[in-house]
Amino acid sequence: MTLNILNSEVHSLFDQFTDLIQGQTRRRSWEQHITIPPQVGEGSILRMPIRPGMEIVVTDLTYAQDMKLRIQEACPLFELSYCLSGDIYCEWDGKESHTRHWTGNVLFFEDELVHEEKKADVRHQMLEVRLSPQALFHYAADLSEKHKMETWLTRHKGHINPYPNTPEIHRCVSDMMNCSYDEALKRLYMESKAMELIALFGEVEGYEIESPNRFLTRDDLLKLDQARELAIRYFEQPLSLQELSRRVGLNEFKLKKGFRERFGTTVFELVRKQRMEKALYYMEVQRMNIGEAAVAVGYSNVSNFTTAFRKIYGYNPSEYLRRFSH
Repeated sequence: MTLNILNSEVHSLFDQFTDLIQGQTRRRSWEQHITIPPQVGEGSILRMPIRPGMEIVVTDLTYAQDMKLRIQEACPLFELSYCLSGDIYCEWDGKESHTRHWTGNVLFFEDELVHEEKKADVRHQMLEVRLSPQALFHYAADLSEKHKMETWLTRHKGHINPYPNTPEIHRCVSDMMNCSYDEALKRLYMESKAMELIALFGEVEGYEIESPNRFLTRDDLLKLDQARELAIRYFEQPLSLQELSRRVGLNEFKLKKGFRERFGTTVFELVRKQRMEKALYYMEVQRMNIGEAAVAVGYSNVSNFTTAFRKIYGYNPSEYLRRFSH
């Protein structure tokens, strides 16, 4: 199924999507529940407008056939999304993005034609916080804060970029997906959690490095961003610091010091975190037991794996699964 959508303002995308698939909409207070017809698939969308230019969308859909969207992004849109499960391919302006399980993305589009495809027979569980730039600036305390937010937009303009899945971000997303409040309390809770997610994203952005006392140039920051992308891409067969340094064109000292300063972690810790995220996917989605997941990500000793997991998520694997599994 292929749908053509003109996204003229932040709130228009899901209205058009619902009309085109002939979905059913049920409104309850400030929430909108969208159910898709059987010929399209099964599942629902929960949409929560927070204020003009800002909404939270929780999706849990399994399509009967590949869902292809041709979206003309005709308005400025800033979005933080988190995919708990799914298989989503996007292509725009010669760029592409492939999102699967346990992935957080940030994007800022102003005038882009985006081709999006979601695979059939795959459960797509998504959390999206969608904002216009003005709605984002609503949270700025002063002009300095607004400038920092403008820096985020500039950095991500025309891109869909992954952001680190920190334990704090993971817990925030889990809290939003499992909100037990209702009516006004739910709205307050979800908005506060959306603000928390934006704040946590701001932390991993590392915008404080723009201070003139820092030793990193703007070009260095871009190279460090490339280093992080490479470290994430090759986490199963990690690149050495020497190879990583060579690929991005930074000396090893600046790579190590700058990486910690920009991202609040070392390359090694980032790679270890990626392995733990993969192990979590194996346990929650593939239903592997703890020992099988440990071996799958390169740990021959389950005790060492448990220690590494606890350092990342704050809990032993079995305790984490009891607390946060859906």
